[in-house]
Amino acid sequence: MKNPESSLSSVDLYCALMMGEIVPYYQPVIDAGTQSLHGLEVLMRWALADVDSTPVDLIAAFEEQGLMPEMTQHLLRQVAEDINELDALLPDGLHLSFNASPAQIEKPGFVFDTLSFLAALPLEKYRLVVEVTESQPLANTPEVAGTILKLQLADVAVYFDDFGTGCANLNCIEQFNVDGLKIDRLFVEGLSSGARSASIISLIARLAQSQKMDVIAEGVETACQSQALCEMGIQIQQGYLFSNALSKTQLQQYLAA
Repeated sequence: MKNPESSLSSVDLYCALMMGEIVPYYQPVIDAGTQSLHGLEVLMRWALADVDSTPVDLIAAFEEQGLMPEMTQHLLRQVAEDINELDALLPDGLHLSFNASPAQIEKPGFVFDTLSFLAALPLEKYRLVVEVTESQPLANTPEVAGTILKLQLADVAVYFDDFGTGCANLNCIEQFNVDGLKIDRLFVEGLSSGARSASIISLIARLAQSQKMDVIAEGVETACQSQALCEMGIQIQQGYLFSNALSKTQLQQYLAA
């Protein structure tokens, strides 16, 4: 078994892409107020028994080797096939989200690749969401602002992922006109141990509301956490309380249940 701490070479990763070993998984995002399916987040898995790297390790490896654009394109092609196959089971207006690093956002071809993926989905049925990860600061340049605007003009939403624990901060909200914030799981976990996390989450929720932004809480694992979030006005939630990440087959079973 490969050690997750060992460095994966560009050859390892490129071969994994070409062999179809990098596959999409889908974690449901739930409207806790109605217990209905609000969206699906696309996640990455390496479908090999002898690879012991976590998704975070793999994403870091793809970023280190400069292969994130290739990985994302590969993954989204598979997602388009899966969504078209499962289309009859999916509700209208479903939010379909995927992660993109600041380095990807800053590349000239990102808008084209994203809109090409959108064009491969059933017409106007889904809302695409790009979740910008906080692995590094997002460059405050006219090009990046233009990329975000072009996505939004095509009805693609842009969220800051893991808000409050990484590089995205209040300054980023001032600089970039994004559509939503995703509250980091560390704050949600803290709901069980003290009032400080609740205060921070409430502050983020009020900030999002004042800026007319959506807000999602991730890492929800208990009914108590979910209820506390609902009481703060955060009904859109994601976490093991509702479902773990699912393969296409598992998602089909989940939707048919």
